Amino acid sequence: MARSREGRVIVVGGSIAGLLAARALAEHAASVVVLERERLPGAVAPRGHVPQGRHLHLLLAAGLDRLCDWFPDIEDELVTQGAVRVDGRNAWVYQGGAYRARGDWGRPVLCMTRPLLEQVIRARVAALPGVAIEDGALVERLTVVDRRAAPAGAGEAIRGGAGEWRVSGVVVGGAERAAELVVDCSGRNSRIVHDLASSGRLEVPVTRVGIDIGYASFLMRRSTGDFEGDFIACVDNPGSFRGGSVLPVEGERWQVTLAGVHGDVPPGDEDGVRAFAESLPSPVVGQLIGRCEWVSEVATYRFPSSQRRHFEKAQLLHGLVTLGDAASSFDPIYGQGMSSAALQAAALEEVARGVGVLSPELPRRFHRKAARVIEAPWRIAVGGDFGHPETVGDRPAGTAQLNGYIAQVVRAAHVSVPVARAFNRVLQLADPPTALLHPAVVARVLSTSRRSPAATGAAVQHPRVGAGPGAD
Repeated sequence: MARSREGRVIVVGGSIAGLLAARALAEHAASVVVLERERLPGAVAPRGHVPQGRHLHLLLAAGLDRLCDWFPDIEDELVTQGAVRVDGRNAWVYQGGAYRARGDWGRPVLCMTRPLLEQVIRARVAALPGVAIEDGALVERLTVVDRRAAPAGAGEAIRGGAGEWRVSGVVVGGAERAAELVVDCSGRNSRIVHDLASSGRLEVPVTRVGIDIGYASFLMRRSTGDFEGDFIACVDNPGSFRGGSVLPVEGERWQVTLAGVHGDVPPGDEDGVRAFAESLPSPVVGQLIGRCEWVSEVATYRFPSSQRRHFEKAQLLHGLVTLGDAASSFDPIYGQGMSSAALQAAALEEVARGVGVLSPELPRRFHRKAARVIEAPWRIAVGGDFGHPETVGDRPAGTAQLNGYIAQVVRAAHVSVPVARAFNRVLQLADPPTALLHPAVVARVLSTSRRSPAATGAAVQHPRVGAGPGAD
């Protein structure tokens, strides 16, 4: 039997995570209000409090599937507005000394700027019954009451469940806003988490892995004759750990992002960008940058460390859950953040459907489920980061052995489309990392990795720049 809608929900933060959390709860709460501190743009444009919004973003297959579940025709709408479907048949991914074998890698991904995706999702969420989005609304603090002091007969909705404290709403502009559930999607530097920790009401164990990655990104004009492919990504370099990608986005543009770690980061000036791109092991990124017209300035961004807050190990507050970057923020080079947030929101929807928005069990059940969601992208990102000798932090058990095997997977993917597909499905969060340990996959990896150009020393054939369908 369907559960009736109950309870007032406040979502703190109008990011992708906040919008999807609102969608996840829209059918289970009496009302949902999203409070965003920034004034939201009326057009597709980066937001000031989202500095990473000017850099490459990918909605991975798992995230796109969740989005289509909530908004059945949203993929077609995004494509109509200029998003580009890209699959493995015309993608060039250079990793481990050669290009990944092209072919059927599974579900195509959508390439677009983050501002476009955010605006389309925001419009869809704002149109939902019982959901409101308020911008320019800075949440100053939570209102929290001591559950031990609840009056006799208050009932299980107050007295049972998680922790000694109960969240009763938020304060905005000096005025209290009541809510039975607050969802913190306010980002990596969540003021809510810091305030609760300083007051002693919520102590959450934190894991950090220092990667110190820096980005430089810009846009170029795109034409069909630019090169023989849909996108190019050079994702590693064993000498310097530099990388770069050029992906198609709306408005007939290429979006370029260059990256480096542990202080070896791309500069923000044009000459420095060109020199950095030309140092990559695949020449194609540098050649495209030299061929195409630049249509934006260079934006830079620095990301110090991957960070994971272990709410599943904390004594939680009744009426408060946390998701998105406020719970876990990964090295952005893996493109997992938005899809991980979507999967966490789907977990929140599942728990709310099962126990109800008002249940004191909701925070505990959600954070246990969310921890399992976070584990896969965390292992992928942190495992990859520990491939760099200067990375510091808590190294998951078995990382060295796993990284050694992944190096073999990468080589096998140079020559085997089935291995490339299995690897891609894990990177797309469609399958767990353990899928790469299936006996059939392991056998194929061991039998084909020795045929990689990186193993045999064979010459690598790079895609031709200026050789696309519309080339002169």
